Amino acid sequence: MGVLIDYLIIAGGGGGGRGDNNDEKSGGGAGAGGYSAANGSYTVVEQASYIIAVGAGGSGSAGDDNGSDSQLNKADGSGTIESEGGGYGARGTSGVDNDGGIGGSGGGGARGGEGNIGTAGQGNSGGNSQQGQSYWGGGGGGGAGGSGLIASGGTSHSYQGNSLGGGDGGQGTWSYMTGPNVERGGGGGGGGIGKAGDGGSGGGGDGGDGAAGSNGTVNTGGGGGGGGGASGASTNGGSGGSGVVIIRYPTSDMTATGGTITTYGGDTIHTFNSSGTFTIATISPSASVSPSISPSASISPSASISPSESVSPSISPSASISPSASASPSVGPVPTLSSVSPARGEQESRVPITLTGTNFTSEYYPAGLPDLALSVSLVDEVPQGDPGGVTVENFVVVNNTTITCDLVISQTAVNGNRYLMATYTGGDSNSLIFTTGFPSDFLVFFG
Repeated sequence: MGVLIDYLIIAGGGGGGRGDNNDEKSGGGAGAGGYSAANGSYTVVEQASYIIAVGAGGSGSAGDDNGSDSQLNKADGSGTIESEGGGYGARGTSGVDNDGGIGGSGGGGARGGEGNIGTAGQGNSGGNSQQGQSYWGGGGGGGAGGSGLIASGGTSHSYQGNSLGGGDGGQGTWSYMTGPNVERGGGGGGGGIGKAGDGGSGGGGDGGDGAAGSNGTVNTGGGGGGGGGASGASTNGGSGGSGVVIIRYPTSDMTATGGTITTYGGDTIHTFNSSGTFTIATISPSASVSPSISPSASISPSASISPSESVSPSISPSASISPSASASPSVGPVPTLSSVSPARGEQESRVPITLTGTNFTSEYYPAGLPDLALSVSLVDEVPQGDPGGVTVENFVVVNNTTITCDLVISQTAVNGNRYLMATYTGGDSNSLIFTTGFPSDFLVFFG
């Protein structure tokens, strides 16, 4: 008998690129480790063991060093799920047009090079290097997140004439897996002179401003920051943050060992901050097992039964299996957000908005995922934190890819950016940005 589990697998972040000591060219920020997450899509069985590999971060001093892969792998070699290590930040110490490394998320370029691509479904591209009048700034490393204040992947940034700042790292992605939402998988900031690139939220290391880059945060898969160009000495890039593997399932379904074990909201959580073994001890007879019968299947009432055959009394020949039966998963797919329109509103107003994305409905919940809601929180707060005077009304799931609602902005609402995030018991979406400002009637311009 098998049980479906939720998992989050993050690989090690790449190492940031070194900065040059002769002509002051900065290294690129490294890409975050590949980010793989799913709800109720991996089956484990009783008395089986699963090998957990947690990838290390790439070295920022060695140069051109990707992070290591992370894996969830059944001991007999079947059923492997792997996240790819983050791409290295390109070095600024030699050569020309140095591209960042390919990885879970791509590394940023240096000395005129381009940011490289991330692995499909696991991360995003790094940013390009860019030249000022004389010096090159490093591109930011790609992050796991696809939306927010920083666009997918890193950005390039010019600063003060012939100096050049590094590009910011791409943002990470939020996950509910350990209970309250945690952001992981930020890209490393590019190195620069005068201004270094910021590491992406979710563990990305900051780029160095004429100095060494910062390391990515451990167990987030954050990319290392690029070293800033300096006169007289090379500067190391920051090392990537190590990865993590997290497994979650209803406590009533089974007992298992391995990793650091915690509980939250009726679920048991195994967190592997280093490599280990996940072993299933027992599975409850009442567990929501991996379905062998489709929830939409029905038993044909016209089926013929031999008089000599014994019929199980538990299923009527005319019975159909309800979508709410234990064969269906307790949660649907994790929603994603792609766009919000409009993306700005004024104090003391009601703003009808349309959100597009995926997985707002499922086969089991065609009218909308249960408990699906829209969270609003100030950017400086954690998701589901202080909304700063903005409330959500008239929330409607139109279809699988569209949500409409009203954002009611109070007269005293805090001005600035807010995260919008689709929240759901089975996992929360990425975040989008909505900005509030003063009413246009109050704006006065002086000539």
